[in-house]
Amino acid sequence: MEQYDKFRILKDLPEEGIIKGQTGCILEVWDENHFEVEISDPSNGFTLFLGALSRDVLEVVK
Repeated sequence: MEQYDKFRILKDLPEEGIIKGQTGCILEVWDENHFEVEISDPSNGFTLFLGALSRDVLEVVK
């Protein structure tokens, strides 16, 4: 996974308000397993989540 890759969430993370299937962008690669990401509302572009997530909940999409 690289900076600016688009990803899909693989499982619900209710404590973060994240729902399986949401998509976002990797903003920063901290190490091979941890990333700073942004998930935005596709209808208006507002940020829904901005923070760190681990590789096990992300799937890169092309």
